[in-house]
Amino acid sequence: MPPKESLPDQRQSAAPQDPAPEARPHTPPAGVLSVWTTLRLKAFRAFWIAGLFSMIGSWMQMIGSAWLMTDMSSSPFMIALVQAAQMIPTLFLAFIAGALADMIDRRKYMIGVMCWMIAVTLILAALTYAEMVTPFWLIFFTFLLGAGGACHMPAMSATIQDIVPRTEVVNAVTLNSLSMNISRLIGPAAAGLLIGFAGIAPAFLINAFSYFIFMWVVYRWEGPPMRPANRQSLWSNISAGVRYVRRAKRFQAIIIRGSCHFFCASAIMALLPLLARTELGVGPEGFGTLMGAVGVGAIVTAVFIAPIVNARFSRDTIVFCASLVLVMSLYGVGVVRDPLYFSGVLFFYGGSWMICMLSFQVSSQMVLPSWVRARGLSISMMSFTAGMAGGGLLWGAVANFTSMETAFDIAAAVMLIATLATARYSISRNETEDA
Repeated sequence: MPPKESLPDQRQSAAPQDPAPEARPHTPPAGVLSVWTTLRLKAFRAFWIAGLFSMIGSWMQMIGSAWLMTDMSSSPFMIALVQAAQMIPTLFLAFIAGALADMIDRRKYMIGVMCWMIAVTLILAALTYAEMVTPFWLIFFTFLLGAGGACHMPAMSATIQDIVPRTEVVNAVTLNSLSMNISRLIGPAAAGLLIGFAGIAPAFLINAFSYFIFMWVVYRWEGPPMRPANRQSLWSNISAGVRYVRRAKRFQAIIIRGSCHFFCASAIMALLPLLARTELGVGPEGFGTLMGAVGVGAIVTAVFIAPIVNARFSRDTIVFCASLVLVMSLYGVGVVRDPLYFSGVLFFYGGSWMICMLSFQVSSQMVLPSWVRARGLSISMMSFTAGMAGGGLLWGAVANFTSMETAFDIAAAVMLIATLATARYSISRNETEDA
């Protein structure tokens, strides 16, 4: 049970409603393609399609921003700083956003955040078109977009169980991760082609339009409002969330293993734009193709590999083996320079990233009770993002003072050590943890 002082946080203003016919408990059929059956739920299907378009736009934004920075600077640290600027706001805002998402109507909250992100993206597109962007302004507006994402993701993640029954949460999380990687396949390739023919500003405009599509779906959604009958203050909600995390041992295990994983995995995403341009000698189209290889690896893993291994092995075993694949991928990008073989390395990197992210997300959804779900998910986001942002900056600095090959070698060694050291922390059990 939750702490006594946090009980008001669980009460809802409306009486519990029977789930819609399409959302009543349903045991998904077993099989490689069974994950797709969850798309029969109308509300989830609308969110999934809109989210796919939004993430395609976000990838186009990220590729455009990274490529724009390579036009203005050849420093590995500055390239890595673009990625860090998008992630750092999560460290400061995600937990506050999670507390808000547990307090207020998530629908109205997400619409407000989408309006913010549309405005920021349109301003950056205008400045880029006018050739007025400097490294400072690019990082500044990337930071503002990251702030919007930090506010949006806890609410969206917590909304999953408002859209689908608990028996289909694994499928829903898998499909959301799959859409992220489908977008990673389409977005960078589309961005590379668009940048090559029309410049960077149109990529930003498409991202703004994708945010609008998602906002429209949220506006049309008739989901249950999240209004506690006895409202607590924001500070009380934050304090209750912190107390929960301090007592929840299984949730702490997820945070520890996930943070270590993404700290090392961030090396590839942080340094890939400069590596592609300076050492592989490819343009924006080639860079988009390399990013597409990551997406293909993730999609193949989600559709064909994840359902099989999830049925046969524990998530602890899956994460351990996938982390070893990541170790080899980190070493491989440091030594392989043939674009074709390099794409193969990125394929395995995408697969390992996908299955680990899926395992951590499903574990978090299953272990968190409903009264603290948004806050707990925001804490896991903060931890994983801290790992990615801190790792990206560290590997960028190491590459700046030594070489990119050395940075990848060190990242691979640290990943191997972290995998062995954190294997004792179990994330496999599915029961809700009422700390």
